[in-house]
Amino acid sequence: MTIRTFICIEIPESIKERIRGLQQSLRRIDAQASWVKPENIHLTLKFLGDVESTRIERVRDGVERASGSTSRFQVTVGGAGCFPSPKSPRVLWVGLSGMPDELLKLHKQIEDSLAREGFPRDAKKFSPHLTIARLRAPRNASQLAEALIATGFEPGTFEAREVIVMRSDLNPKGSIYTPQAIIPLN
Repeated sequence: MTIRTFICIEIPESIKERIRGLQQSLRRIDAQASWVKPENIHLTLKFLGDVESTRIERVRDGVERASGSTSRFQVTVGGAGCFPSPKSPRVLWVGLSGMPDELLKLHKQIEDSLAREGFPRDAKKFSPHLTIARLRAPRNASQLAEALIATGFEPGTFEAREVIVMRSDLNPKGSIYTPQAIIPLN
């Protein structure tokens, strides 16, 4: 049996509620977007995909080792954009305002620790963001991306206190996330 797995930092409800408001204002644009439920928005550190259930303990152990020397740190969420470009967007996101050194260190340590456990390193450069929508068709997609960028997202800061090994079960009504391990930061 496999478990769809990723490593993340949870976002506080206050920021999720502000994202909900942003999503509601953007929904007025008639585009084919799949909106991420605010309760499912998180800061992904590493996506592992399908992991054999027998290896989940090794994932947890690897994340614990990686997180052991990392202290709690401040994350400022702010700004907005899209991937790959405003002319042809596929993903809409809210970003981070500045990049905490502790976040970069934590990401690198997780990559190194899980690589020692036999998990492949991410091919793409780490680009932390909060996905708020995925676009399914080009109709009005660039208009939606331009509206997001013009609206932006006022900065809000929170303290990252823990790292979560998360299970993701795909469902027709959206993903269902279940923590497999919660690892506190120092």
